[in-house]
Amino acid sequence: MIPENLQFEFAQTVVRVRENLPAIFEYEVLQAKIKRKRFLSLVSEGFTEQQALEMCKS
Repeated sequence: MIPENLQFEFAQTVVRVRENLPAIFEYEVLQAKIKRKRFLSLVSEGFTEQQALEMCKS
């Protein structure tokens, strides 16, 4: 059994995450756009797609 106080804390955390889901999803969209822009910029500067991909992994 999980102690009652931990159950309450967990329930509060779930509520906070649910409240913040729209912001979390928006953040992920922005991160994806930044990563794509970085990749495309590297390719436009002369790196191969494979090189750009490797550079974006780090």
